[in-house]
Formats: sequence, structure tokens, C-alpha cells
Amino acid sequence: MPTTSNKKLTSHYFVTDLGIIGWLFVAVWSGVLALILYLDYQRGRAAVQEIALTQAHAHHNKDLAFRQWATSHGRIYLPQSELVMPDETLAHIPDRDIVTPGGQALTLINPAAIVRQLNERYGALYGVAGHITSLSPIRVENSPDPWEREALQQLAGGVDEVMEVTPINGEPFLRLMRPVRTEPGCLLCHNASNMQVNGIAGGVGVAIPLGELMTKERARFLTDFLSIGILWIGGLALLAYTFRQLIHNQRKRTEAMDALSRSEARKTAVVESAIDSLITMDHHGTIIEFNPAAEKAFGYSRDQVIGSELAELLIPPSLRELYRHGFRRALSTGTSKVLGRRVETIAMRSDGSEFPVELTVTQVPLDDHPCFTAYVRDMTEARRLEERISFQSTHDELTGLLNRAEFERRVKTLLDDYLFNEEHAIVVLDIDQFKVVNDIGGHDAGDRLLCHIGDLIHSKTRAGDIVARLGGDEFGLLLEQCPLHKAEAVGKELLKAIQQSRFAWEGQRFNVTASIGIVPAHPKNQSLSDVLSAADTACNVAKEQGRNRSHLFHHDDVELGRRQGEMRWVGRIHNAFEEHRFSLYFQHIKPLGEMIDDCGWHYEILLRMQDETGQFVPPPVFLGAAERYSLMPTIDRWVVRSTLAWLARTPEHLAQLSMCSINLSGYSITDDGFLRFLTSQFSDYAVPADRICFEITETAAVSNLAKAAKFIENLKEQGCRFALDDFGSGMSSFAYLKNLPVDFLKIDGAFVRDIMEDEIDFAMVRSINDIGHVMGKKTIAEFVENDDILMRLRGIGVDFAQGYGVARPAPLEEIKRPAFKAAINLAG
Repeated sequence: MPTTSNKKLTSHYFVTDLGIIGWLFVAVWSGVLALILYLDYQRGRAAVQEIALTQAHAHHNKDLAFRQWATSHGRIYLPQSELVMPDETLAHIPDRDIVTPGGQALTLINPAAIVRQLNERYGALYGVAGHITSLSPIRVENSPDPWEREALQQLAGGVDEVMEVTPINGEPFLRLMRPVRTEPGCLLCHNASNMQVNGIAGGVGVAIPLGELMTKERARFLTDFLSIGILWIGGLALLAYTFRQLIHNQRKRTEAMDALSRSEARKTAVVESAIDSLITMDHHGTIIEFNPAAEKAFGYSRDQVIGSELAELLIPPSLRELYRHGFRRALSTGTSKVLGRRVETIAMRSDGSEFPVELTVTQVPLDDHPCFTAYVRDMTEARRLEERISFQSTHDELTGLLNRAEFERRVKTLLDDYLFNEEHAIVVLDIDQFKVVNDIGGHDAGDRLLCHIGDLIHSKTRAGDIVARLGGDEFGLLLEQCPLHKAEAVGKELLKAIQQSRFAWEGQRFNVTASIGIVPAHPKNQSLSDVLSAADTACNVAKEQGRNRSHLFHHDDVELGRRQGEMRWVGRIHNAFEEHRFSLYFQHIKPLGEMIDDCGWHYEILLRMQDETGQFVPPPVFLGAAERYSLMPTIDRWVVRSTLAWLARTPEHLAQLSMCSINLSGYSITDDGFLRFLTSQFSDYAVPADRICFEITETAAVSNLAKAAKFIENLKEQGCRFALDDFGSGMSSFAYLKNLPVDFLKIDGAFVRDIMEDEIDFAMVRSINDIGHVMGKKTIAEFVENDDILMRLRGIGVDFAQGYGVARPAPLEEIKRPAFKAAINLAG
């Protein structure tokens, strides 16, 4: 691992150094071009100054030539005119003014005046004019400026020439001054001074403007700058491309080196950290590599096995010769039944113990001889897990008995292999009142009871009998080679053993009993589902007949036929929901007294179901099956949801509604989830809760009085009202009534229908009505079949009447018909 790190470090720094070298090349290239540009700039400045100096010398010499020409002629006379007047500075010369024989008046002109006039009138023709000056000028215009004064002083000190670039009025000029020496002709005008021939009389200076020259030089320099800039960019691009290629190539080599290093490191890490054993052998079968997983699996250290023959250490003695034969065959032919394939075999640890392994051997050419790598996986835990999974897939986790799927598979196998001279029996056992143990002792007690019953059943059956837990508190037995009378004896023995077992949990003892259903197992006109269904039904019949008993299936069993018919109704009910064959009806409830608060619509919602042919099914038929097989919560939810949705869609009817009664089953009022469902439905459909009255049967309320009371109180807080249906049918109706906060008592129709003939029924109706009024509850009489019954009920003060004598049930949609509404008003 350190070697790999060093390689990575060296490669990285090599690429970094190459980048630094590239930047150095950029710096050198930029420096060379910058130096060339700087030298070009300096050369341009020097050239400008050289040109200006040359021009200055030329103009100075021209000016000096004018002066020397005029001076060399001694005296020059010009006709007097406005431009040429007698010069006062020459008044000391006797012949300053002369007249020609022809009478022309001439005057002597100063050579300096000649040059001055030439400069003033014709200077534009020959360029820059010189300016003569001295430290003691005769004329004011020849007075020196500061620079000229300083230059004259330098000339007086022996300097031959003074040159400098200085600004004049903000513009750059090259100024040149050279001395003027006294000529013999100069003394004519300057005889009063102390001037001597060849002495310095002053100086002539010229000022060459540099603006135009410098502009041209800047343009030339800019051109050179752009050219050099383009050359610089091109060079940078070439350097960038060159070094990018170099870096790219080097990086590829570096990445290849790093990849190789990582590959080696990964290979080492994989070998070292592999869960499976990796063992490498040379062509002699000698171990040359042995990873840590192999050390752990076989119990040898790496040093102990390196250089040893694999067969002697890791192969069980019984397989060594077979292994060596296969190894020699692989060497000689290059083929083997094991090479490149996964095989399961046996290996041996250092302590001599054998264990199952999964083996894969690969062959890799190495120099002149191949080497072999064995991948060995310890299958001990996998085999154990497979056995456990296999057990769990066929057995119940709690009791250890077979589960339902395996039980059904074995019953099906038995039916498929059925021989007509064999007798077999299926037994289904269900624990009675198992819920009581769960509620009192908790689920732990229930689980312990299931295990206890499972052990008890297993102890009372034969060795070949199959016992399974079918789910919940239900067990199944497959009794092979067992006639029905023996199966019945086994069932009775099981019932006796369970009843006498006296199950105890945390100091409490429970009297446990069971119900048993027994059916013969033969394939004639029976499938697996038919047999198990018959057994379940027989068990339910035993439970309904009083529990702690068995019921033996007979093909002509009327009770079993009824139960199986009910079971078929379960499927028909589900199909009716899916095919929308349920509908809502209503039946008017008529007030019998003057009740201002009951002047609106008052009716009960009824449920109707159509069969597959469109015919209506009597409600007791499908509702009985629904109650028996716990479908009532589903039906209740559908009725509530459909009723509230209809009311929400008809707001004009909802405004006239006094009370709509909806029946609820006992299953729903004990379900906490149903209470939440009702609350959400009132919220979703925005129907006032005080317009809804829920009807619950007396039997349902009394069977779970505490939960029923809590259910009623929660909904009454939201505004709902409640009616206790079928009141008077129970033994303790009046005792329970004071614990139920209901608003209405619906007198059981069994008493109402015969009150004209049976005085006992009439007395019962009157007592229920009187007690209801004493408790502040209103009464509703059901099964009011005619006007005579209606009049007698009104006479004893019953508040409402319901029945065919008042109004027949009708589809809920018809309530919106004006004719129907008028008929109800007339009847009311």
C-alpha cells in the first residue's frame, strides 16, 4: 500500500512540474516579446529625436547661411520704402543713406533685418525659422527666453551645441541652439561693442515641433504592438496546445499507472477482505495464496499452508484420490468437470471436521505453467437457513405445527392419490371464546393457549396423523386410514382433554372448550375446497349448537346445507357491490300527535339487493349471511356514505328534512374505526348531524353495553340522534334502557301487529310507551298494518307509527316526485 501511494504522488507531481514548465515557457515567450516591444519603442523615440535633430541642424544652417551671406557682402543698400526705412541702429555709419546718380535714395540694411524680413515674409517657403539671440541683444524681439538664456550661458562656457526636448505652449518641441561667431562684416554694425572676430556674439536657435513625428511614431508602434500581440497570442496558443498534449499524454500515462496501482490494491483488498475463501495453487497442487477468509474457514494460518499440497490439508481422505485424478486431468487436457462451474462438495478443517462448501475453480495461464484459484464458500449456515426457511414455509411459527398451506397441500395429495378402499377424515377444531382469553390475559396469554392446545392435540393423535394450525384459533387434523366413527371418537377425546386441561395464566384459570367439525375425505364429487368448506361449516354448526361438541358431516345435513348456502351468499354480496345491485329505499314514519318540531320529512332508510336476474332478494336472506360472515360493517359504510351523498345532492329536500333514520349493526357500533368514518363522512358531505338518527338493535346494544354507550355519546355530541330498534324483545330491556342515552324507542313489531286481538301484546306496548315517556324518550311503533292499529296506538299516546298501514317502502329517488310528496302529506 505505501508503494502505491508513492507512485500516485510521483505521477501527480510530474504532471504538476510539466504545468510549471509550461508556465515558464509562457513567461519567457512573453518576456522576449515584451523586450522586443520595449526596444522597438525606444528605437522609435530615438528615431523621432534623430529626425528632429537633423531637421534642426538643417534649419539652423539655413538660417546661419542667410546671415553669413548678408554679412559677407559688407554693405547692402536697398531703395527706401515702407518696408525699408533708415535703420536708427546704423545711424553711426556715415554712408548709411546714399543717393544714386539717377536720384534713387538708398539706405543701408542690417543683415539681421534681411533675415528677419525673409523669415516674416517668406518663412512659409523654407520651413522653420531660426531665432538669433544673445545675452545683450540690441533689439527687444531678440531677447532670450529662459531656455535660450540657459543655452547661451552653456555656449559661453565653451559648449558647441545645446539640444533638449521641451514643451512650448503644451506641445513637445526639440530645441537646438548653436553659437554665432563674429565675422569681420559684423563689426560694421557692432563696432561699439567689444566683439572680436571669431568670438561668440550670441546664438541661433531653432524649435522643431515633434507632434506630427510622434503621432506617426505612435501609429507605427501601435502597428508593431498589434503584430507582436498577434505573434504573442499565436505563440501562447501553440505553447498551450503543445503542453496540453504533453499533459494529456502524461495524465493518461499517470491514470494508467494509478489504475494499475488501484487495480493491484483492489485485488489485494478483495482477496484480503473477501468473505469467501480464495486459495491459489500452482501446477503441482501446492498452495501459493491463502486469504484471511480461508484462514477463518479452515482453521489454518497462511504460513502453515503455503508450500503444502492442498489435498493433504483441505480435502477429506475419502475424496483425495478423486481430487488428484481430476487435477491431473485438468493439467494434461486443459478440461475438467469442475473448472469454471459451481459444485457443492465437502471440505475438511484443521481439526478434521468436515463441512459443506460451494466450490468454483478457475485456471489462469502463468508463464509456462497454469495456476488454479479455488473459490470456496462455507455452506453450513446456508444449509441451516435453507432448512429453516423450508420449515417456516410449511410450519406455523408460533406452534411449530404445519401451516394451512402445507395442510391443504397434503389433503390435496391425499385426495389425488385416493384409493376407494381407504377411509380418511378431516377434523377442524376451533377454540371456544378464545377472545375472552385474549381480552383478559392479553395476546401473550392467547399465544400461550394456542401452543398449549397444539401440544395437546399432537399428544392425542397417532404418529402418522397430520396436525396443523389453520389460522387464528383454528386447528386442522388429517386422520389417514381412519373411519368416521373412529374420527368421531378422536374428536370426543380431544374435547374432553381440552376441557380438563384447565389453562392457567398469571394466576388466572380459564375453562377452555372447543368445537369440532368432522368430514370424510374422498374425491367423489368433492374438491379440496369442498372438503375444507364442509369441515369449516360443520365446526361452525357445532359452535352454534352450544359449543364444546363435535358435529359429523352428512351429505343430507340440513343445517350444513343452510350454512353452506349462507357462505355462497358471501360471494353473491361481494358481486352485488361490484355490479352496483344495491339500492336505497325509504319508509315514511308518521307522527301521531301534534308535534311542531316533527313537521318535516321523517323516514327510515332501507337496503334492497337485486340478484343476478334483476329480482329483489328478501333482506333477511342476504343480511343474515352478512351478519354471520362479518360483512355488515361494509354494508353499513355503503349505506351511510350513499345516504349522506344523496342528501348533499338534494339540498332542497335536505332543507325540509326533519329526521332520516339509518340502521347500524352491532359490528359497527363496537368498531372504533367506524366512529372515525362517520365523523369524516359528515365533514365530507356537509349534512347537519342533527338530521340523522341512527337505529341500533336492542340485542346489539346490550351485547356490548359499554362500547354502545360510548359510541352513542360521541355521536350525540356532534348532534346525531339515536333510536333503540326492536325494543321489548329482550329479557332485560328496561334494566338496560337507563344506561343507553337514546332519543327514540322503536317498539318491537311482534307486539304491535296483534294488539287488536291480544291484550297481553297491547299491555306490553302500553307499558313500553309509558316507561319511554317517563324516561323522556319518544316512541315509534313498527308493523302498523291498518288504521285500527293506528287509532289504538294514537289512543295510548304513541308518538310515531311505521308500517304498511302508514306507507310502503319506496326507492329513495321517488321522494322528489311531487305526486309522491302529496300522497305522503295526505296520509300524514
